[in-house]
Amino acid sequence: MARLPRLTLVVGKGGVGKTTLAVGIAARFAAAGESTLLVSTDPAGALGNALGITLAEGEKQTIAGCPRLTARQLDARSARREFLARWRQTIVTIVDRGTYLDLDDIEGLVDAAFPGADEIFALLALAELVSGERDVEEAVAPRRLVVDTAPTGHTLRLLALPETFEMLVALLETMQSKHRFMVGALTHRYRRDRADEFLDQMRAEIAALRAVLTDAGKSAAVLVARPEPVVIAETVRYASALRAMEIAIAAIVLNAVPAEAPETERQAIVEIANRSPVFELPRIEPSPAGATGIAGALGAMRTVAPSIARGKRARRGAKKRLRGDDRAKVALFLGGAPRATGERTAAGPGSRDHAAAPLELLRTLTISGGKGGVGKTTVSCALAIAAVSSSPLERDVLLVSTDPAPSIADALSIADQSWSRSRPESVDGVPGLVAWQMDAAAAFGQLRDRYQERIDALFDAFVGRGIDATHDRAILRQLLALAPPGIDELYALASLGEALAEGRFERIIVDPAPTGHLLRLVEMPALALEWSHRLMRLMLKYKDVAGLGDAAEELLGFSRRTRALEALLSDPLRAGVVLVTLDEPLVRAESLRLAAALAGTHVAVVGVVRNRVTDSSIDQPLTLDPVVPTVIAPASHTPLVGVTAIREWYARWRVEDEPRRSSL
Repeated sequence: MARLPRLTLVVGKGGVGKTTLAVGIAARFAAAGESTLLVSTDPAGALGNALGITLAEGEKQTIAGCPRLTARQLDARSARREFLARWRQTIVTIVDRGTYLDLDDIEGLVDAAFPGADEIFALLALAELVSGERDVEEAVAPRRLVVDTAPTGHTLRLLALPETFEMLVALLETMQSKHRFMVGALTHRYRRDRADEFLDQMRAEIAALRAVLTDAGKSAAVLVARPEPVVIAETVRYASALRAMEIAIAAIVLNAVPAEAPETERQAIVEIANRSPVFELPRIEPSPAGATGIAGALGAMRTVAPSIARGKRARRGAKKRLRGDDRAKVALFLGGAPRATGERTAAGPGSRDHAAAPLELLRTLTISGGKGGVGKTTVSCALAIAAVSSSPLERDVLLVSTDPAPSIADALSIADQSWSRSRPESVDGVPGLVAWQMDAAAAFGQLRDRYQERIDALFDAFVGRGIDATHDRAILRQLLALAPPGIDELYALASLGEALAEGRFERIIVDPAPTGHLLRLVEMPALALEWSHRLMRLMLKYKDVAGLGDAAEELLGFSRRTRALEALLSDPLRAGVVLVTLDEPLVRAESLRLAAALAGTHVAVVGVVRNRVTDSSIDQPLTLDPVVPTVIAPASHTPLVGVTAIREWYARWRVEDEPRRSSL
């Protein structure tokens, strides 16, 4: 572990144990005498639960028993407030200089564009932590920075945001350039002001963060996985995406490995490791708690020899006691010698005496929600297969993923990852079921391309008539850079509401990204309506100057579809969230937070699925107020991959006998 760079990103699919591993790594750094800051960028906020403390968002807290370790939950909303308090008037000034809008219109557009930009502000907060020589609350910056990241899709979008944020800065730069040109033309001189300072600072911060992220000597990722087929498939893609972003992978950790883990999972991890060391951590029960407990549990980590993929001899050797050189590798990574620990396999599935009726959870539009790793995708697939198989339907059922890192193909055992990415595809073996791994970013990108083509055609006509409007063309071409992050997912989801209204599908079952993304998705319609209305008002201002009516037509259609989607989501008889959870403390805590957050929106929780229940599971139902149906989905001894396995598993689901209230 001593060889890890100053910035360590702990990354992986939801539910693989990223938070636990991040705590362990940070605690070991601190125990070695290095001041360490442990930061979570996951909006779901499970870091405090893992540490066994209440961690207020945005505030740093020293961890008991680890005097050199402090922890912080990044609070994007607070960062947004601080950013706008400092720079809002400057941004308004830039837009005022570059457009024909009235001041009220400009302020409304700025306020509508930035509230949904949580990822941007998390990125800027991270950039400040990484680039600053001094911490705002410490005499000197911490020696080590360990980042507990959100699940795959959210984190990949976060790491890709330097490019996205540069589009926004480029738009503001173009507006400021128009101002510089006009001032220069009138006065033959230009004096820099606060607007120029703002643009310079934003470019410098993002450039510094990009430089750190792509410098293996300054930052690297520890990629965490579990020996499960769906997790391994996503981990393979994750490793490829990180390397495409030029982010180094310092190590791969195969977590929660059972005593008889299939060698195919180890082999798949070794094959993607390249030169990165691979470690595995046995399943430990009960799960370690607190910083010191988790740090101690990491002593059970062991190396996975690269030769493990080359035959039975190597596989037999991997199960033996660690050799001296293997111990040295683990000690180098962890900063201490490994120790033995007990392992215990999961118990068998539970049973209930009454008949299953989980289809009562379904609505016309059903969203499976929950923490990463709870089995949302598999539950979504099971509900979709059951919905089609239960009775003949006049129209198809659509199973759709809005997760930037979709796993429907993995769950259905479809090797081609391009399958259903561009359009819905029929699912073999389930007549009447179609699946769509929606590429929301690509769909919104197509909207942006069509919009820019219309702007270009319009201004080309003006140029032909001898009118020079270079700055106005550039500003209008880039206007969609003001779109809040996440609006691409809403744009795609709004098309689903339109499909329902047109009667193309009997039901739609949505497998979204984990907690943080889901909450943003259900909050987004109101924000998107405000943003689109403000943007159309801007276009109407330009219409008086340049006849820009047609270019806003598709944006108007998006606004109408969004309003219809908002009405659908607000009707608990037609739409709702099925909350998927596990009987584990960290998962229960996040599930209750998600339920409480949803209670503050217009989207109802219509049911709960307690997943992976065993005979030894504590009978502690996650029931809510008001009470909703709860379904027991038993643990499976075999991988739930493919239509047959999922169908057989669904047949063992049971409705819980007597739902009880659980205080939020």
